[in-house]
Amino acid sequence: MGAEAMAGEGAVIVLNAGSSSVKFRIADEAGARLLEGAVTGLGTAPVAKVKDAQGRAVPIDLPVEAIDEHEEALDLVLSLLERHLPGRRLLAAGHRVVHGGLDFAGPVRIEPQVLEQLEKLVPLAPLHQPHNLSAIRALARLRPTLPQVACFDTAFHLSQSRLVRLFGIPAP
Repeated sequence: MGAEAMAGEGAVIVLNAGSSSVKFRIADEAGARLLEGAVTGLGTAPVAKVKDAQGRAVPIDLPVEAIDEHEEALDLVLSLLERHLPGRRLLAAGHRVVHGGLDFAGPVRIEPQVLEQLEKLVPLAPLHQPHNLSAIRALARLRPTLPQVACFDTAFHLSQSRLVRLFGIPAP
């Protein structure tokens, strides 16, 4: 599909931010992959690998070696979207967030009060939650009007019955 055919079409980005990486997929509105990849080695020796819709490697002709944090990695990803998918308008971002506590049993639009609640859960997932939230804040700085949604690993457990949730826990 040429750039002319893509003009005006939307895209969504799904992000999984870790302590030293940002994994992503950019998809069309139907969910089909357009670009997918990762920026790894944040803070040490950054490397970016990206594939197109057919699984072919996408050349990265942008400076990667200076990337040190989530915001810079996301800026690179947004640049790839603009360079390799001209005319695609980013409609929303979805984030994998490890812990949603008891309040979030499904996807939720990220608003300031939601971010505050998620910050309080950092002690429950200290190796993951801070990095998930860092990417949310970074993308909000880069694209302040872009709607962002959080999807939680813990939502799976909230959907189970009380018996199943407690079965593996020894009685006090």
